[in-house]
Amino acid sequence: MAPTHSITVSLADIDQERAGMLKQVLSTLLRSSTVKDVFAQVIDGLPIKSTYELTLTRRFELLSRMEPSAQSIALSNKFCSSSEMSDNLELNARTAQLYQAAPLYSYSFNMHLLELAAIAVHDMAGNLFASFHPDGEPRLEQAAGTGSQQQGLISLSTMSYIRSDIYPRGVLDVVGYWAEAHIFGGVVVFDRGAEEGSRNCYGAYIHPPYPADLFQLSDSQIAQFSSQAKQQRNDDLNLPFICQPDVRKLNPNHAFLELNIYRDRYERDVSPIPRGRSCVIRLENDPDLKEFIHKANEMFRP
Repeated sequence: MAPTHSITVSLADIDQERAGMLKQVLSTLLRSSTVKDVFAQVIDGLPIKSTYELTLTRRFELLSRMEPSAQSIALSNKFCSSSEMSDNLELNARTAQLYQAAPLYSYSFNMHLLELAAIAVHDMAGNLFASFHPDGEPRLEQAAGTGSQQQGLISLSTMSYIRSDIYPRGVLDVVGYWAEAHIFGGVVVFDRGAEEGSRNCYGAYIHPPYPADLFQLSDSQIAQFSSQAKQQRNDDLNLPFICQPDVRKLNPNHAFLELNIYRDRYERDVSPIPRGRSCVIRLENDPDLKEFIHKANEMFRP
């Protein structure tokens, strides 16, 4: 499905009070070690071992990359400490309109604040990649010619969000989805309801890297995230999000095709043919397994 280019606005176009709240949340995000680490990898143009999905580009030499380069870490700290990245953002106009119209700290306000923050992180990651790697993913000199990389794929990718051929910003959106996956715990998506294109938010979900199920964010998680908008200091955002007990969990394809859960309809190319459920269970989704591991750790603790 070819995307239509949405109308965008800048932070300067948003009501001053609401813009200030969004800036406060973004400032808290940018000062977190998680965001700085992810953005350092974007500046390098390459993931580290813990964030690399090998099956996508099969660059085995990246499995020895344990941390970003010192230069990229320094640059990431510099960018995250300035307002340059947030000042140059282009935000979805409809989402910004809904954010402005919602009563402060209502459920709708919290949802659209989270959506704008996710869009901002996504776009900032893409902008960094474009600035430092206008010619695409770098190759390590000592590993030139190794691996087998499919045309159009990059290593800063997460499965299910790799359709650079149909994304408005191409490979920059691929980088953005990857950054979300490692900052928020997955791509941030929403229950849009039956009205296609309305950008309504009836629930917020996290789509973790393949093959895990989507999980719904609890009201307390969303409210805690939103509360940063009224803080005068940069507190911990408790990211990435983790799946809390008893929340709704959904098969990603069923959620996308049947329940209208996505951020933008073009983001995934999903076959209507059912493929069955994942056989992989996330640790936080299984209380019994978590308890077993906790007891085992206590038993063998020195």
